[in-house]
Amino acid sequence: MGKKIVALVGGSGHLGALIANALLEKPDVQLRLLVRAGSREKSAELEKRGAQVVEGSLGPEDGASLAALCKGAYAVVSAVQGGPDVIIEGQKRLLRAARDAGVRRLIPSDYSLDLFKVKPGNITTSEMRRQFALIEEADRGNVEVVHVLNGGFLDRGVLFGFIRVIDAEKQTAYVWGDGKALMDWTTYEDTARYTAEAAVDDRPVPRKLAVAGSVVDFAQLVREYEAGSGKKLKIERLGSLDDLSARISELQKANPQNLLAYLPLMYLRSILTGEGKLEQLMNDRYPSIRPTTVREYVAKEGL
Repeated sequence: MGKKIVALVGGSGHLGALIANALLEKPDVQLRLLVRAGSREKSAELEKRGAQVVEGSLGPEDGASLAALCKGAYAVVSAVQGGPDVIIEGQKRLLRAARDAGVRRLIPSDYSLDLFKVKPGNITTSEMRRQFALIEEADRGNVEVVHVLNGGFLDRGVLFGFIRVIDAEKQTAYVWGDGKALMDWTTYEDTARYTAEAAVDDRPVPRKLAVAGSVVDFAQLVREYEAGSGKKLKIERLGSLDDLSARISELQKANPQNLLAYLPLMYLRSILTGEGKLEQLMNDRYPSIRPTTVREYVAKEGL
């Protein structure tokens, strides 16, 4: 029996490159990448390591490229970022190409909290991913669609940056509300490894594959950081959850186009209220992966 072909879209992004590496480490997998014409040098290292390249994108004129990408593939993985033209329309074209090619499984670009539980409007960028989920339910045919959900990214640029629950430089942890809701945190690398395992799994994979490196409330998160860093954090309480919602509304009204002004707070609200909490974690499904905890990540990164 030949190698399983896994097609990957978005392999030049941060998470996409980690997924590509996780797949290339599997001797029984042939990685195939969709790469924009003119951007091939971004994937030169992956190509050197044996990845096949199909030139094209997710645009309406790329039907032949998407058919070539999906031909003979066992699974298709998306790690693309962008607006509705990419997340909804582009992934819809990818799904149809996968369906027409008889692909077993498609993993769309979610990698987040449980978007299916977040109240409409609470996280602006979740809307398009949920919209794609509605489309795939109607359009997938025999393709098994698996939404990988990992909570928040346990990363210096996310937990310690974009969402900034902890500011390592100021040695301060910030909280709105009582901080009692449990939060899920997973590194990019572990998310990529779980995604690669799900892509090649011979068994049926649940529609929602929820995994996490650490599940902690705010107080436990602070303790984990302190244990990993050997430093003591100051705690700054910023207000109630209602205050947080008021702040988001204020920022949205002031400049609705400046998504980055309020999007981090939207994610933080869905984390602190518990509405985006992952339900049944499935780490045990792939016992070869022992995900990194907050304490381990902080120690490793010298935060």
